[in-house]
Amino acid sequence: MGGEALADVTPDLVRASLDRVMDPHMNVSLNDMGMIRDIDVSQTGDVTVSMVFPCIGCPAWNMIQEEIRETAGGLDGVRSVRVRVDWKQKWTKDDLTEDAKDRAHSFGYVI
Repeated sequence: MGGEALADVTPDLVRASLDRVMDPHMNVSLNDMGMIRDIDVSQTGDVTVSMVFPCIGCPAWNMIQEEIRETAGGLDGVRSVRVRVDWKQKWTKDDLTEDAKDRAHSFGYVI
């Protein structure tokens, strides 16, 4: 692999792949939840996904991070995936897309 670019992996491609990673509580994607904040892709295919969690004690903490690594890691040209949880940024209900808000309402959540 020797430091050369492996493929044309972009942050947009990684973000699109994460539409398949669902928040297990509301069954909407992490993107629609507003949890994915930044994606960095190096020239050698190393991906860093920065994200926030709605709550510190999320019981799905490990599962979500592993699904991110598996999903993004399955893209052609991705050599490694690192998930970085950003506790400096806050998640709020305003981060939800309109589709996610509609889904939340259908589960009885007040948004």
